[in-house]
Amino acid sequence: MLPIVWIPGHLCGSWLYAAQLTVFGAGREMILADTVSDDTIGAMADRLIAAAPERFVLAGLSMGGMVAMEVLARAPERVAGAALMDTDPTPARAKEIAWREGLLAGTAEDGFEVYVDTFVGRFYLHSPTAAERLGPLTRKMMAETPIPVARAQARALDTRREIVPLIEGFGGAVEVIVGAEDKVCPPLLHGPLAKALPRAVLTEVPGCGHLATVEAPDQINTRIAALLDRIG
Repeated sequence: MLPIVWIPGHLCGSWLYAAQLTVFGAGREMILADTVSDDTIGAMADRLIAAAPERFVLAGLSMGGMVAMEVLARAPERVAGAALMDTDPTPARAKEIAWREGLLAGTAEDGFEVYVDTFVGRFYLHSPTAAERLGPLTRKMMAETPIPVARAQARALDTRREIVPLIEGFGGAVEVIVGAEDKVCPPLLHGPLAKALPRAVLTEVPGCGHLATVEAPDQINTRIAALLDRIG
């Protein structure tokens, strides 16, 4: 069976895919990509390509999806298929860059927790129930990110490039998945992405926000199982 390379998002680690690693790890190699050693999406992709087996499946959420798309652009022949989840194929907008810069600048005075809380609040804005159930653990795990890593990942997000023209026509099986209530990488970003990939299946998860792997693990696992079946 082909290994799956899981790519964490901003301020995230293996916990982001805990429900998937448990289900798909039996008899299949699970690899966690390194997203803490570089400050550009391209460098993260190059590091993944250098360390990965000759052929593999990609799965990435948010920043992880951006890295996955860069891998598709750089080494499409190595990728058997991909799950691109709650992500953004467009370059960072000036407003987004300024917003993130302001948040990071405030950490010196307000503490890193304020930076983390801003993200967690947006993740579960659609559902007080999800915020109560998942917010504390999400906050705890994200707050363990070293501040230099958070800053490097922010630079990577700020300097990402337009990716759809570079991966358009990729012939492998792809699952494009987004929470219907995602306020960070909303559904409207995912339609053009799926349209550019001939074998893409677009799934909008009802009632789900940005961290779909955490909030709706059963639905995500169903789509990843479908991806693996399509790859064969």
